[in-house]
Amino acid sequence: MKRILVISPHCDDESYGLGGTILKHIDEGNEVYIAVVCAGPIFFEHSQRMVTRKEREEEFEGVLAEYGCEGVIFPFQQESWLEQEETRKIVTHIELVQDRFKADVWYVPGNSYHQDHRKVFEACAAAARPTRSNVPKEIYTYEHPLYSWNPPCWKFTPQVYEDITLCLDRKIKICNMYESQQRKGALSVKHIKDYSVACGSEAGVQAAERFEVVRIVR
Repeated sequence: MKRILVISPHCDDESYGLGGTILKHIDEGNEVYIAVVCAGPIFFEHSQRMVTRKEREEEFEGVLAEYGCEGVIFPFQQESWLEQEETRKIVTHIELVQDRFKADVWYVPGNSYHQDHRKVFEACAAAARPTRSNVPKEIYTYEHPLYSWNPPCWKFTPQVYEDITLCLDRKIKICNMYESQQRKGALSVKHIKDYSVACGSEAGVQAAERFEVVRIVR
């Protein structure tokens, strides 16, 4: 059994990016823990309404129950303004989770034009520095559907394809549980499903999620 830590900038990124892989790990008997860095009140243009932290917490709790795993939301509430927070504070929260959970594998957000994702990526890199006594043996960055908009310096270049064919329908069900996030276009649940199928075609399977290797120690 492996211990898997998924670090997500916001509630929903983990499921949009690697929901099928999370389900696959759990099906295989691995223990998964999801740590969300930031959830705060934010006005969404796509719905023209304010979404509260409480609403996002409730959605996340439902998602955890559907996965059958545990997780936590850190106290940060600067949604889309996370760059204003001290990186050291985010690093400390990640370190505390790792010291308690002792994960063998990390999945962290890829570097991105999105300032919150970039901030979390940097904090993960610091928390996984090899001079710490408790660090994972494997670290992967996971993809977000909108990473296709990244500039060349942050281009997502996958080396690992996870076959999620048998988990795709359950992944989509979980993505739909984030009701406050439902929108049209590139972040619609339909597009997320289509994107998983497109990624699968690159690897000769029906549906896949893609990952970059950060570090593997053997």
